[in-house]
Amino acid sequence: MATAESKILEKIDDNFLVCTVCSERYRNAKILPCLHSFCEQCIDKLVQKSGGKNIPCPVCRRIHDLPEGAGSVQSNVFLNELVVLLGKRDKKTNEVQTCEGCQRDPMTTHCIDCAIGLCDGCISTRLRSPTTMSRQTYQAAKSADIATVQPPVYCSHHPGNQLELHCDTCDIPICVACAALNHKLTEHNCRYLKDAASQYATDLIKVTDILAEKEKEAKESKENVLQMTELLENRFSEQEHKLNVHIETVVAEITAKFVKTVKLVHEMNNVFSERKQNLHAQLNELEIAESDMKHARDFATHLMNYGNAAQLMSAKKGMTSQIDELLELDTKQRPAEDYYIEFQCYDDFCETKTLGEILHNKYILEMKDVSTYRTGDDVSITMATTDGNVVDFVALKQKIQSKMKTPSNTIEEVEVTDSKDGTCSLTYQAKVEGVHELTVLVNNKSVQGSPVKINVIPKKGLMGNYGKNGSGVSQFSYPRDVLITSEGNVLVCDSKNIRLQLLTLDGKHKRMIQFIGFNKPFYPYFAAKSQDGNYFIVDDNNKQVVVCNNNFELIRCFGIGELTYPRGISISPVNGRVYVVDYNSHCIRIYNQDGRYIKSFGSQGDGDCQFQSPWGISTDSKGNLIVADSWNHRIQVLTGEGEFLFKFGSHGNSDGQLHNPSGVATDTDGYVYVSDYNNNRVQKYDCHGQFVCRIDSPADGLSLPLGICVTNDKPFGKVVVADYGNNCMKIFAQ
Repeated sequence: MATAESKILEKIDDNFLVCTVCSERYRNAKILPCLHSFCEQCIDKLVQKSGGKNIPCPVCRRIHDLPEGAGSVQSNVFLNELVVLLGKRDKKTNEVQTCEGCQRDPMTTHCIDCAIGLCDGCISTRLRSPTTMSRQTYQAAKSADIATVQPPVYCSHHPGNQLELHCDTCDIPICVACAALNHKLTEHNCRYLKDAASQYATDLIKVTDILAEKEKEAKESKENVLQMTELLENRFSEQEHKLNVHIETVVAEITAKFVKTVKLVHEMNNVFSERKQNLHAQLNELEIAESDMKHARDFATHLMNYGNAAQLMSAKKGMTSQIDELLELDTKQRPAEDYYIEFQCYDDFCETKTLGEILHNKYILEMKDVSTYRTGDDVSITMATTDGNVVDFVALKQKIQSKMKTPSNTIEEVEVTDSKDGTCSLTYQAKVEGVHELTVLVNNKSVQGSPVKINVIPKKGLMGNYGKNGSGVSQFSYPRDVLITSEGNVLVCDSKNIRLQLLTLDGKHKRMIQFIGFNKPFYPYFAAKSQDGNYFIVDDNNKQVVVCNNNFELIRCFGIGELTYPRGISISPVNGRVYVVDYNSHCIRIYNQDGRYIKSFGSQGDGDCQFQSPWGISTDSKGNLIVADSWNHRIQVLTGEGEFLFKFGSHGNSDGQLHNPSGVATDTDGYVYVSDYNNNRVQKYDCHGQFVCRIDSPADGLSLPLGICVTNDKPFGKVVVADYGNNCMKIFAQ
């Protein structure tokens, strides 16, 4: 039966244990941040040669700063102990061996701490209590799992203590003394080293799989570049031969006075050399990426399979940094150049006195003026040359191929029109919203910027209107609030029907949600969503907040005892706190997401940070609070701690004025949307409280709008409004 040691020798190449500088087996290996390892003495020589401030890696040529000198280079515990363990592979394990301590008596016991075989006498003279096992037990354990008989790693700060713990706060292995002195449990998160190593090994497996895929991509890209290089060289050879043949023919027929062959050959050589140089540079970059991926993956795989917990976690910090850097590399590349080179000869040499010309980029075109359009608009893209040269697009039109792929993957034709100024226009009428993709080819070659993505958004105004008074599916009875879920659906607080309704954005019913078992019927008023996907619903009837998961399964309730008339609710994206408006107490109450009450702020009045029957609330990307101070007819903006920042709005019905604002929402660009309850409209403000526009129009017929939310569409999100007076939902495009 093959031992674990022999299996390792079969899987690990000898070169894995050889320093690439001295070409010998590692002697006290040190590992650089790029995960390449070298002997300590080789590192010292490289540092001395570079002046002691940095060190260039002999393998990948990266420069690593050494602010603390060569001594700051970390030892490769895994490689060093693997070298010791496998260094005796040529010795026969089935014969009686001599004690490695006294070199005299037969070996009877193996000392795990020292990684040597000893006799009974030498074992008894050891100063500290060693970890030992009989020679037979050692051989059996070594055959089963070589990692179990590797010597323990001792703390560099407390040499007598083994590394048994891992400090997650400092991300280093430590001993028990370290935990007691410098990594106290009250300040640091510590756990057993084996547990940390097990978790990190699981993470490494996923990362090495990704590295394998990126390594494969780099290899495939390299092969594509090699293939393109070969095509370029073949094309060059063919066209060079064609050129030389033509030159010889022309030179033979006419006088040498007009010979311009040297210039043409020189031009073709310049084009060829430049492109080949660019392809070789790309090829070199991909080869380095492929090599780095393979080295990191091999090292991580060997470390996971054959290293112990201390070795694994000692290498974690350096490995994580290098692997993160490798994962950011672009390994899926197209060749930087193409192979197109053509010598075009002229038949009218006697008139032009020119043999021909070298064509290498016949049509270098680019697309300009790409912007966002609305449905029904004529999309118009300008195409011109990159160098500003005038192109006869009338003559070129037959060689232009253009098509538009719609969001539903249908293909539409695009009209090409010569603009008579050296450019042409590509036009298409946008019929549906979504991302369209325009592809343009000239002579079957993509022009610069193709394909280009064009965003078509809806026309401004009312897009959809669904729902009516009732208790059936997609019917509502005085809906209070609306929320966009993680999946892009609409969650409606259908209050009088004592339920939540889940619908698609265009009004298709998905499900009903009700909660039972409370003292009074569940009466949903407002809702908010946490970053981990849980929903927090204000239950006005029971004066509480109901928390459920994304499948609307009840998790907990809180707020009973503090809340009197809860209304608006919002969760900060900055600190994760839950803010609940208490309408009758004229204040804002703050909770943790587990329901623990923190504090309240605000009081009745019309001063700063005072409220008169506040209603809706929202938080922006900075964690600031936007509160609908309803009966003060204004919006107040405060910090997450309740400190007043500014206010906007005044009582009235002009643009920017308010009459009992009820719902507020913010988008990712910082704009604020306010449902103006008694003015029956929705207004948009910037992040400073300046009026921007009205979202709806009088013809849209809003009646007592309450809850409001905004989708994350770009450049403008859709605005969804709970139309309380009409018992329906209305969706507006900005």
